[in-house]
Amino acid sequence: MYKDLPPIQLLIAFEAAAQLHSFKLAAQALCITPSAVSQQIKQLEQHLNMSLFNRLTRRVELNEYGKAYLRVAEQTLSTYRNCHDSFLYQVSNPILRISMIPFVAYEIVIPALHEFKSLHPNIELRIETSMSLIDFDREPVDAAIRLGDGNWPGLETHSISPCHCALVASPHYITNNPIDTIRNLSGHTLIHMQGSMNDWQRTSEFLKGNTIEHNTKLVMDSYIAAMRAAEQGLGIAIGQLPLLATWLKAGRLVTLNQPVMIPEQYYFVLRKTSVKKEVLLDFYHWLTTKFNAEFNSTDINSHTNFA
Repeated sequence: MYKDLPPIQLLIAFEAAAQLHSFKLAAQALCITPSAVSQQIKQLEQHLNMSLFNRLTRRVELNEYGKAYLRVAEQTLSTYRNCHDSFLYQVSNPILRISMIPFVAYEIVIPALHEFKSLHPNIELRIETSMSLIDFDREPVDAAIRLGDGNWPGLETHSISPCHCALVASPHYITNNPIDTIRNLSGHTLIHMQGSMNDWQRTSEFLKGNTIEHNTKLVMDSYIAAMRAAEQGLGIAIGQLPLLATWLKAGRLVTLNQPVMIPEQYYFVLRKTSVKKEVLLDFYHWLTTKFNAEFNSTDINSHTNFA
């Protein structure tokens, strides 16, 4: 009954090599040697009596048989991983692996984490910070908190909070660098966040089509780095509410214009078939209360008097 099925570890090596187009990179991802990956791929090809890859000089590519068998491997391994999680969930305390934007973790979740632990002492929460998209079929993550339009096919999304954006700067920056109008920031440094969907290319939308004139820019690799740069008086950044609520209340930054709600929202994203859905939604409902508390604690209409 089972003699024609290849050992499942061969599928793991095959999937990694197919995704990374390299036996060497697959070996690094699996913490084994490249020769071990090469040998496992060879065993799988011998078991199937067909070649699955085109071996090129510096990379490998799936041939037509390989592309077809990758679907078999991915579906098999996805089912195996989900069933394994289901088994562990049934026999032990739930472990929730949540991926979130670093600023969300540092400013909203971690400061209030003791509250969640007191409400759900049997849930072990593991926080992972990341800005990149999550592949739930290949990464050991149960849910993610992301800013977006909520359109992630095949996944279940729950809105956490709307997002408002405003130009922000430190009080001493404003004192030392007077601003007459935010539509002309010539002579000021604009702080960009690399790869952000809410960067300065969209600022004209916030200001109803008016462009912003400027001369200099400073590019940071994360939202928290951009906010820290603004706090240090290095320029003007685009801040998001309610993430910046505590910073604004503490006077670390001030808004330069009326905050504007953007189309993207903060979402809680999970697999539709997650066996942990019940406890994940417990975390989601708790999370929305934390976002709402931050949002309601900030006077959204409060802003400096710039045109």
